[in-house]
Amino acid sequence: MSHDGQDFGRARAFEQISHDLLDTTGEQPTLALTTQLAVETVPACDACGVSIRRPDGSVDTPACTSPLVQKADALQYEFGEGPCLDAVWKFDMYVIEDMRSETRWPRWAPAAADLGFRSILSVRLDTPERTLGGLNLYARDPYAFDNTDVMIASIFARHAANALTATRRTDGMQTALRTRQAIGIAQGMLMQRYGLTLDQSFELLRRYSNQENIKLRVLAEQLVAAGTITDGIEETLAAGKLAPGAGTLRQVSPPAV
Repeated sequence: MSHDGQDFGRARAFEQISHDLLDTTGEQPTLALTTQLAVETVPACDACGVSIRRPDGSVDTPACTSPLVQKADALQYEFGEGPCLDAVWKFDMYVIEDMRSETRWPRWAPAAADLGFRSILSVRLDTPERTLGGLNLYARDPYAFDNTDVMIASIFARHAANALTATRRTDGMQTALRTRQAIGIAQGMLMQRYGLTLDQSFELLRRYSNQENIKLRVLAEQLVAAGTITDGIEETLAAGKLAPGAGTLRQVSPPAV
């Protein structure tokens, strides 16, 4: 096949990859599909894992194509060294040609070789705004990844990062919608039972969430799930005054059961 034909074929393949990833709902399914497609797309790749950077700075592997990948990645986190971690925190790509002769990660490389992996290609998953994690491509043979594999993996990682960003944005919007719905239902419960205004019902929820150090979303979801008013909220209601500008809570006795 000519170079033009190869380029066209790869372009069509990545178009389909992008479509499949963006069409997947939820972060975990997106990550699982990412690992599967990576093995299918990068010629030398025998197994794949995705390392994700968490808000607290930790890194874990929520999706992989093999239990051995999970073990190999876990050893990186245990030892605090490896191409996956360095791809997340230092440079955007690392290649180990032969685990048996690798010296940059002296503890991890021989341990990974003992698991049956001799080569790895680690590529950062990022966007212009943030680093999301890393894509870890494993091969059983030494010197498995050539320049073509590196190029394909780099392009694939960009598509994977875009898909992960998109699904997180969608998940965030859905979470926000569910939160608003739960708070609205909880307000309705308080308004109906105690004759509160809309603003007063929200202020009561806000005050109680602060008192108990419970997120407002969690409190509302608990109230909706239980279908009843907790004793703690009854006590907060009995306290009387609301914050300035919010009016005064009506002190009423709970209806007889």
